[in-house]
Amino acid sequence: MRQNDDDVFDNLDPDENGNRSGGSGVSRDLIILLGALLFLILAVVLTFLFPVDQDGLEIAESETATAEAIAMATPLPTEVVPGYPEPDAMTTPGLPYPLPDRTPTPSPSPTDEADAYPGPDEPLPVPTFDPTRPTLTPTELPPNGPAYPAPPDRPQPQPQPQPQPQPQPRPQPQPQPQPQPQPQPQPQPQPQPQPQPQPQPQPPGVDDDFESTDPDTEEPGPPVLVPPTLPPPPPTDIPVDVLSGNMRWSPAQSPVILRRDVQLTPGSTLIIEPGVEVRLGPGVSFFVDGARFLVLGSPEQPVQFVSDTGARWEGVFGRPDSIIVLEHMELQGGGAGGTLLTSERNSELTIRNARIFDNGGTLLITDSKLEVIDTEITGNDLPYGAALDAVYSRANFVTIQGNRIGGNRLSPGAPSVRVSSTSRIDTLIIDIQRNLLRDGSVGNLVLSTDGALEGTVACNKMVGGDLGFSLRTQTLQVPGLPLNVVNNYIHRHTPPIIPIYLQYGIGRGAASEVKLDMRNNWWGDPSGPYHPETNQLGRGDSVGANITYEPWLSSPPECVPAD
Repeated sequence: MRQNDDDVFDNLDPDENGNRSGGSGVSRDLIILLGALLFLILAVVLTFLFPVDQDGLEIAESETATAEAIAMATPLPTEVVPGYPEPDAMTTPGLPYPLPDRTPTPSPSPTDEADAYPGPDEPLPVPTFDPTRPTLTPTELPPNGPAYPAPPDRPQPQPQPQPQPQPQPRPQPQPQPQPQPQPQPQPQPQPQPQPQPQPQPQPPGVDDDFESTDPDTEEPGPPVLVPPTLPPPPPTDIPVDVLSGNMRWSPAQSPVILRRDVQLTPGSTLIIEPGVEVRLGPGVSFFVDGARFLVLGSPEQPVQFVSDTGARWEGVFGRPDSIIVLEHMELQGGGAGGTLLTSERNSELTIRNARIFDNGGTLLITDSKLEVIDTEITGNDLPYGAALDAVYSRANFVTIQGNRIGGNRLSPGAPSVRVSSTSRIDTLIIDIQRNLLRDGSVGNLVLSTDGALEGTVACNKMVGGDLGFSLRTQTLQVPGLPLNVVNNYIHRHTPPIIPIYLQYGIGRGAASEVKLDMRNNWWGDPSGPYHPETNQLGRGDSVGANITYEPWLSSPPECVPAD
């Protein structure tokens, strides 16, 4: 068993008794491996301590072993890089590929004109990123385009009209070895005189006097196309025909056709005589602007305001401080915007013996003295508001007598006639008598006030719709409003959905939010109006809780108009 002592225990140290012990010995292979590892570490350290110098002539001898190891590896493909010598031009022993020549290039000699530095007046060559791209010479460029310098390997052509100034001699530059020359800032090229091109005809729209300018070179560029100058547009028509002074339209001028809006200027007067027909185009309005507009027809020859084409015209609009009188007149086909006739602040509107039918707008009166007598307002299609709507914010007078207002298509929540006062201190005086008032979902006649309201509501026939007479207010009156509501015919209104009302056909005759005296009125039945507490046997239209109705009329009053 001791035949391999020399191989296994050669490196074991004997103890003091002469015996060999393997507990602290080191094998030969381990020592060789440690030495090789130290040698490799030393080689790497030397590689970083002694790199190739900046001239790139050779590699330190201490790196020979590393280079030989690299040489044993797979050789890389040899490729010629632009700007470096051929593979055989410079080689380093032990390397399979050439090293680049980093020898500093000497500065050009001033005696060689081709390689000399350009003079102060000569442009520097423009670097080209693509060496294979052809470069145009100045003669090949457009006549007005920017002049690029010629390539550096041939002389710069000079324009013929003026000689090019010769470069001034300057001291010879000293060659300085630089490992890599830094790019020097290039001066801006000086503008070169260009040969003047022959004048050529310019196409339409080219401004010969305006040329673009390069902000860097301040060279004039090619002409800039500008839009051709268009002739001014023709003057537009005046949207309004203005009428001034004192005028009169007679039957000899009939029909008078208005294709544009008409304005009657302040202080002017227009009188329309009997038998005149006025035709208004679609959407045409007639403005009375602080003037007097007097339509004076006769029963035999009424004045007619009608549509010229069948399409609705707009309306007659009275502005503040106007006076409008419409007598024996027919208004038809107007109200395109929802309003047919207006009268604004401090104005007067008088309508007598007129027929207002087949229109699409309401009559709206604001803070104007109103007088509507013996007029028919029927067969109109109203998108909003009452057929006759009068609104006041100050004291005034309202007279509505002998009219027939009904048969109009009203919007939900709109009455047939409404008179409103929003003033809490001024008194509105009304006189509403002998009118036939029909329809209206909230009343044939609605009075709405926030202040004093006095006058007479008598001999009116209020039929149809959901409610007859209605009084609304937000200001409680003590002891009550001084209104005389008598001799009115109130009947045939829609019954509420309550069994007793439906059984006997009891409609809503009158309603009031404050105490109201309505004695001596006809409610449609001799038994008087129905009241669930005070007159349960009454079969006439019902009355509200705030209405005093007893005594009532046992027969219809003779002063009311016929149906």
